[in-house]
Amino acid sequence: MKRKHVVSALGIILFAACSVVAQEKPGTIAALEFQKPKNGTVAQYEAGRKQKAAWHKQQNDPLPLFVWEILSGDDTGTYVVGRLGQHWADFDKPPIPDTADREEFQKVVGNYVDSVVARYYDFMPKVSNPSDAKMPPKFSEIITFHVRYGKGSDFRSAIGRVYEATQKTKWPVSYEWYELASGGPTGIYVLVLPRNSWADFEDKPDVKPFRDMLKEAFGQAEADSIVDRIDNSVQKETSEIIQFHPELSYLPGK
Repeated sequence: MKRKHVVSALGIILFAACSVVAQEKPGTIAALEFQKPKNGTVAQYEAGRKQKAAWHKQQNDPLPLFVWEILSGDDTGTYVVGRLGQHWADFDKPPIPDTADREEFQKVVGNYVDSVVARYYDFMPKVSNPSDAKMPPKFSEIITFHVRYGKGSDFRSAIGRVYEATQKTKWPVSYEWYELASGGPTGIYVLVLPRNSWADFEDKPDVKPFRDMLKEAFGQAEADSIVDRIDNSVQKETSEIIQFHPELSYLPGK
């Protein structure tokens, strides 16, 4: 989705959001690995991921381990593996020791992986409107915003006003914001738009367009100001589609 689509409807995850993690006080950290299988080894990689999920079940791991596949963009064919809803302190005492986890990964998956990139994202609940679904949707549209240096405050204030507008108008669109905390350039913000089917990528005629929603909430002048702040603070943006793979994920109780 290009920016004009985001600004005309806010388009609507990496990533289903912290609401899918059953904790009393879930954290906001999404710890993700971007794993690119070696050429010609996708079948072996996926078989290894299933073995890894079975191993987590044997270990009585209390936390889910989600797996998505990137379907479009420069990283097409890369798998995203990780946990959501974490506190930073959780990594000091993981339910499965890191050493044992790495050993099992190397045993059943590692031989089929060309590269692994770890990134940590911080969920932004104060500006997000997540769905109440307990599981990730089949697809998610991922819009990555590269914010200009020194423009982070402008960008955050603009998306904060967007959130206020959605609440004021009861706009029926679910979305989640994340900020890259570690593992890449600073000033990276990710918008996750859930899609339950390919048909969900179509514009919804019964949903008020983004600009009209802002105008209803604040009037034309403020709506234009919000859009201008987003446009002026963003250096570039990229879009991807990811697909959730429950058969490759570890889901406690399944």
